Amino acid sequence: MNSTPLFSRPARLLPLAAVLLLSSCEKELDTYYSEVGPQFPTFSTNALGTASKYATGEVVPFELRFAPQTDPIKEILIYQKIEPGRDSTLVTTIPYKSSFSRIRQADTLVVNYVVPAGANKANVKVDALLVSTNGQIKGRNFSFRLAEATPTISLKAPTNVTLPAGAAPAPGDVVRFPVLINEGGINTASSLTAAGILYNNLDSLITYVKVGTAAERRFARQRVPVAGTQSGAATTVNVDVALPAGSAGQPVVFRFEAKSRFLSVPPSTRSATATAAALTPVAATPLAAARTATLSYAGTTGGDLAAFDLTTFAPVAAASPVATKDVAITSTASNAVRLQALNTTKFVRVATGGAAAYTNATLSSIRQTYQATAAASQVAQLDNVLIGDVYIARLRGLDQYAIFTVTSLNRTSATDVAVTLAIKAL
Repeated sequence: MNSTPLFSRPARLLPLAAVLLLSSCEKELDTYYSEVGPQFPTFSTNALGTASKYATGEVVPFELRFAPQTDPIKEILIYQKIEPGRDSTLVTTIPYKSSFSRIRQADTLVVNYVVPAGANKANVKVDALLVSTNGQIKGRNFSFRLAEATPTISLKAPTNVTLPAGAAPAPGDVVRFPVLINEGGINTASSLTAAGILYNNLDSLITYVKVGTAAERRFARQRVPVAGTQSGAATTVNVDVALPAGSAGQPVVFRFEAKSRFLSVPPSTRSATATAAALTPVAATPLAAARTATLSYAGTTGGDLAAFDLTTFAPVAAASPVATKDVAITSTASNAVRLQALNTTKFVRVATGGAAAYTNATLSSIRQTYQATAAASQVAQLDNVLIGDVYIARLRGLDQYAIFTVTSLNRTSATDVAVTLAIKAL
């Protein structure tokens, strides 16, 4: 009996055919994916210059991150092209040195690029080229416009915030200097022919003061602008300065210095300065000794002694014109006494340091305090006055001031009350 073989001859030949077929496929795949020609070097993420403007001479650091492929890097070339020129010029050639960064996972190179000279607002294009030993090149670039590094500064006529026009200032008076920076300046430019001068961003404005023969000292520093994005555009900064204590009879000179940012190592600024004409403060005008005034409210309408004229220091009858009633008791309801100006007189309550302000009051000091108070707090009505309160009055909208304190408050009935004031004025 003949045994039946497990596989026939054709079946035994199948594994051999499969091996030959796979071998053929593998050979074709290897041939298909074989590398042809030299490979380009590779850039990864780069920290290039990001500002839209730089000034001539600034040092702009930027970092290149890269890797070779089949062939090592030979060198790095830095080119620049300055408008209106059409050709790029070689700035520097940097031979390759291995500088692999584990953090970056690439070779790194920090280039300290010095901004070239050129026309204001000119566009500058910077190219960084990686050159492999196989001759292949890969590039990255950034561009910016040339800005003026040094700001300009000028002063407009000062005004005295706490004095009427033409009056002589005294120590403590607030003088406002309008400071014009970068006149005609712009912050950005879209072309070389754009109107205006492109300036670097402003950093700060510093105010200096010199009193008499004493050494100049820094008086104040402020960011420009005080908050928000900084700019190189033209701006006017109103600088309010109080004339120094003890400066009466001496020339006081203020100097203003505008600073703009400038990239260098170490970081620095560029500045311009303007000096104001000297001011010579006069001594503060003293007030007369305190005088007493008593306002008496009687009945339901107040009576004849409830109002007072602070210009003549005399009580005003109820039937007298309201124009003469600088301060009057107009309500005693709910156990609260209300003082009110029935004409155009306005009051400012001295909220802190009132006793000292009253004791040391001069015409200048009370005028300064009043003028420095927000308009919303310059009021015609004083509710619920109390003993010890101190108030400054500007009489009838004129350059005439008084200061008074409440020294007594005496109720004689549910409606009747007597209020005594100690008043200082010229």
